[in-house]
Order: sequence, then structure tokens, then C-alpha cells
Amino acid sequence: MFEKIRTSFMGRIVVFLLLLVMGAIFKNGIFDNIAWVLYGLSLIVFPCWPKAWDHGDHKKLTLGSRIAGVLAVVIGLITRFGV
Repeated sequence: MFEKIRTSFMGRIVVFLLLLVMGAIFKNGIFDNIAWVLYGLSLIVFPCWPKAWDHGDHKKLTLGSRIAGVLAVVIGLITRFGV
């Protein structure tokens, strides 16, 4: 099960949304920041993309995924959702 979450784009989106919902339910912004950082780190370490984009050049898709991961980590670190 964890392998599917780690390698599946949709699995990562679901985990990301669950953490965002936890932040909304508990009114604690730290869950939002954790969600952004974990999602970004997962894209940096294990790049993935939607199946519809799989026909493209995999080197460019990997680079784009890692750039998106870095941006997500930066958003999670500099944005103060809980304040």
C-alpha cells in the first residue's frame, strides 16, 4: 500500500489533501505547512507525474517534478498558515 502512495501521483494528492483537511478541521495551520513540505519532498525524492503526461520526455518530466517539489517546500517553509 505504501508503495502505491509513494509511486502514484494520485496517492500523493490524496495524502496532501488529507493533511490540508486535518488543518482545516483542527484549525491548526501547522498541518498545512507539513502537507506542503512533505508533498514537496516526495516530489523531489521520488518524482512522478499524471499518467496523461507520460508520453513526454521523461528527463523533462523528472526535472519539472523536482522543480515543483522545491517550490512546494519553499511555500511550506515561508508561508505561515497557522498565524
